[in-house]
This record gives sequence, structure tokens and C-alpha cells, in this order.
Amino acid sequence: MRSMIAYSRRAVLLVGGLTMLAGGLAMLAAKPVLAQGSDTLAKIRAKGTIVIGNGGAFPPFEFMENSQLTGFDRDLGEEIAKRLGVRAEWIVSDFAGLIPGLTSGRTDVIISALTRTPEREQRIAFSRAYYQTGIAAAYRADVTVANPDDLTGKIVGLQTGTAGEKFTRDSYADKVKELKTYPEFPLALRDLEIGRVQVVVNTMPVLRYNLARSNRAGLKLSNVWDARDIGINTRPADTNLMAEINKLLSDMSSDGFLKSLESKWFGTN
Repeated sequence: MRSMIAYSRRAVLLVGGLTMLAGGLAMLAAKPVLAQGSDTLAKIRAKGTIVIGNGGAFPPFEFMENSQLTGFDRDLGEEIAKRLGVRAEWIVSDFAGLIPGLTSGRTDVIISALTRTPEREQRIAFSRAYYQTGIAAAYRADVTVANPDDLTGKIVGLQTGTAGEKFTRDSYADKVKELKTYPEFPLALRDLEIGRVQVVVNTMPVLRYNLARSNRAGLKLSNVWDARDIGINTRPADTNLMAEINKLLSDMSSDGFLKSLESKWFGTN
């Protein structure tokens, strides 16, 4: 008798469990599942915050002033958040840590003046260009660096992880006298001013802006050596988020917002 009662109880529990499982599956079937590419955009809107990675030391695109992040990219990111209807949360890290921060999920996007390169495109997605730039060099008055071949035999300063570093390493690492790397651009510029390096290779807007602000050492500036696009970055799977960012950038180009940022931070009309 006891065995029959125990068997009956097990049967009831089994039937009940199957009923709950079936109900759960039905609920899952009724609830739409977000595609992987739309998940980040949906989460951003749900939590009301977009987390933005930034290097914090690439003036005028980004730099710290009175312990606050400021610059072209800060203004752009805040406007992106505003037009998405959310708040911007900024995570500042070393430039070399920006891509790992995005791919690991620590940030939702990167807005930090990253130039488009084939190597970067293997790891992250790029938006349409929000600024066009190019590789160039700042150099001391006692040397001549009119073109890339003039780097031969010179001590060259590079910011780690930048397009300027890759450009120089790929084509001139075995031709220069020495390569010195720096985690932040202002450190490379300071060594150029005091003569520890003879040349600093980076993007033209950054070089031009910093020399225009202060050039007591009489540094010179080369012409642009090649053209580069700067874009906002997402993970490749976040296609809906990228589509929305591209739409917003297109709107900002049409309504003059991007032009106003250029005028504000570079003094161009």
C-alpha cells in the first residue's frame, strides 16, 4: 500500500513538473527574443544609459581639465546620448585598453578618435566618419621631416595604440634610429619639446591643435601623409546600435552639429 501511495505521489510530481515546464516554454515562445545585434541598443534604452569608452588624453578630441573629461569627443558623445534619449556614462582608460574594454562588454561604444584600419575592423565595427584626418609629424627645427622617408635615422615618439604608431612601425621600424612610446600624447609632445625625441608621428588635427596652443620650442609640422577616417565603434554583432549611430551622425552632419564641433575645437569654419 505504501509503495502504491509513493508511486502515486511521484506520478503527481512528474505530471506537475511537466506541466510547469510546458507552461514555461509557452511563455518563452510568446515572448519575443531579441536578436544578438539588437540586444545592446535595447539594453541601453531599457537602462537609460550608454557606456562610452574614451582615452582621455588626445587633445582636442579628449583631455582632462580640472579633473573633468572634455573635448570634441565628449561633446559628441553627450549629443549622441541626448538624441538616443539616455544618459552618457564615460569610462576613461589608456588608449591601448579601449578596444579590449569594448570587446569584453565593459563599454557599449568607443568614442575616442579611433581611425579606421583593416586590423581594427577585424575586431570592432566603425561608423561613418565623423571627422576626416591623416597621419603627419611634428618635428624639431634642427631636422627636416617633409615626408615619411625623412624619419630614417631619427628618434621618433609615438603614442601607444594609435594610427601614428602603426603607420611608423609597419613601414619605418627598421629605418629609424629609435622608437619611444608613450601612453598619452602630451607625454610624447613634452619629450619632443625638450629634445628627447626628434619627431612625433600622430594624426594632423591633434598635432596642429597642440602646436597652435603652445609652441615655445619652435616645432615644425609636416603635410598630411595619408588620409584617415575617424568613427564611433561598436562590437560587430551590434548592428542595430550601429545603424542608429550612423543615422544620428547623418542627422548631425545635415543639421550642422558636427561642423559646430569642428569650429569649436579646431577653430575652422
